[in-house]
Amino acid sequence: MSSGWVLCIDFGTAFSKAAAAPRASWERFSPASVRPLMLDPAGAGNPFLLDSAVFVEAPHVLFGSAAIARADALAQEKRAALRSFKTLLSAGDLERALETVPPASIDPTRSFVLRDLIVLYLAYLQAAMVRGLAADRMLSQVDSFERRYAAPAWRGGDGARMHGAVAGLFAEAETVCRNIGQRLLDPAGVDLEAAREAVRAARAAPTPIQIGLIFEATAAAAYTAIGLGSAATHLAVLDMGAGTTDITALAGQAAKGYHELPQARVTLKQAGDFIDNIIVNVALAKSRAKTPQAQTALWRMLKSEMRDFKEALFASGHASFRFDGRTLKIALRDLEQDRDFRGFAGTLGEAYQHAMKLLADEARADGATELQSVAVGGGAAAPFIQNLIKRTNKIGKVKVMARPATPDWAHAAEFAGNLAPVFPQLAIAIGGALAPEGMLAARGSIPAASARSETLPARD
Repeated sequence: MSSGWVLCIDFGTAFSKAAAAPRASWERFSPASVRPLMLDPAGAGNPFLLDSAVFVEAPHVLFGSAAIARADALAQEKRAALRSFKTLLSAGDLERALETVPPASIDPTRSFVLRDLIVLYLAYLQAAMVRGLAADRMLSQVDSFERRYAAPAWRGGDGARMHGAVAGLFAEAETVCRNIGQRLLDPAGVDLEAAREAVRAARAAPTPIQIGLIFEATAAAAYTAIGLGSAATHLAVLDMGAGTTDITALAGQAAKGYHELPQARVTLKQAGDFIDNIIVNVALAKSRAKTPQAQTALWRMLKSEMRDFKEALFASGHASFRFDGRTLKIALRDLEQDRDFRGFAGTLGEAYQHAMKLLADEARADGATELQSVAVGGGAAAPFIQNLIKRTNKIGKVKVMARPATPDWAHAAEFAGNLAPVFPQLAIAIGGALAPEGMLAARGSIPAASARSETLPARD
């Protein structure tokens, strides 16, 4: 098969995702050709989501769900997995931040700097993508891909400067993946000395790659606009992930690309993990767990089941759990009445309304009569998020159209009902694969002219 395909990577705070689509999707869109990758087919959770985690414990380095499980088992020894890679991109001096030595709780062996651990994780992610591509009946026939990754526009839209540093990490990860290969996917982990040697070799000789950057909000605009045509000229994106909640306003045309309104951009440090902690605190209060041991046991139990628990809470307004022989119930109103939650909801509402007013002003100046609003990310289905974007249906004379977190085309018969339930979490990777080249924030070869990858099909 020809190489006319795009592969987009979204390495999120909690999970990484990847999706592929034909390069011509923007002109000739076919829902059946959207192919999210199964990155963790044997995992206990969603097979399209790969846990973003690295755990160092001599004599091994663990990745993904195995890293999280081991970190949880050693939590009382003050051990932790490295997570939240994406938030590192917000550092004012990224290269300096990458050379930081992680705390002993993350790397007690003092073998790595943060750059090394992130490169190792990206190599693990690439190994998972190789496996996912091979398992897909359509993608397994593709000989090469144009590659992209999605990231927030945290640094004033200066994607080019950030892109060079991040693309360099991918180039080093290519070399690591080539040297270690599918052993990266072994639940028992990779030998620590082998990992240390692999990152040293990768820094000395990174594999040349071509990779582009698309901002997450632009990716959201792409998957929304591809089903709306000329109507989507002005778009507000509310992206609630695990580590941050981001609000972005975009204006432009689907056929020509979008520009961001930087004065409307907001990043809040409260997001999914913050909501999880509030739920745990509510549960602790209801459980009457008094001793530190009982509280720790409840905390671990809820954290391990939080995804399903939160899904039930948001879907039905209540959820229950058993602890110490009792069945305890938590209602959505318990969350909404929490003081910390009310503070977050108030700040979020003010930031969203500020962005919407600026976007409406831009729409009026452009002669548009409506704008679109969409929520993406793992928190997109949360009732308070949906209520927020649906609350405002008009700003002055500009009509506000709240779009569903899952577009109509994700319900197409070709997906047999499998894509729609998980679409919000895969949305950025999918949108990044669908977007035309004009929507990219940066592109280029790292560290030299493009070369064929030996681990992951790359654009020739």
